[in-house]
Amino acid sequence: MRRTALAIFLAAALAGCGSSGATIPIESLHKLVLRSQDVGRPFQLFAGGKQGHLDNQPPRNDPERYGREGGWIARFQRPGSTKTRGPLVVESRADLFKDAGGAKTDLRAYRELFASPDLSQRRAIKVPQIGDEAIGQTFVQPATKPLRFYRIAWRYRNATASVTVEGFDGHVSAADAITLARKQQRRLRLG
Repeated sequence: MRRTALAIFLAAALAGCGSSGATIPIESLHKLVLRSQDVGRPFQLFAGGKQGHLDNQPPRNDPERYGREGGWIARFQRPGSTKTRGPLVVESRADLFKDAGGAKTDLRAYRELFASPDLSQRRAIKVPQIGDEAIGQTFVQPATKPLRFYRIAWRYRNATASVTVEGFDGHVSAADAITLARKQQRRLRLG
């Protein structure tokens, strides 16, 4: 009888340990973005560190929004031409909040940002389950040889994260962004 009560107690405790209960500590912030080993060769980090005020657009530009404790960013690039397959630039970012409610509100702000009318050929893309909830979009930057962007944003516990990949239109895909988002989500889970 005693073992049964203990087993029920442990099962209930473990059920409450889902991603919504625990928080990622601020000390882990720098570990929550993609690293060189995640993007592979020939990518090289060209900018990384704490997010600055200019790293975020409205409605996500207030550094203290929704109980935000801090943000980290990493940007990678590789050489290539208009024939290069896959991304030429990768951006990875993470923001930590005091609680999961702040992350939920920040993902809503990502939705608003993704709905911005100033992006050419912007459209939502379907993304698989990443973290607790994920959204995605693609858009084109017009040019002689148009650039295609895929951006995925998600929340996990008290964090939001995003991956953006950029390459020549027709040579980069949503799968490129999804693969990298999954790698970054592994970092958040270990956070």
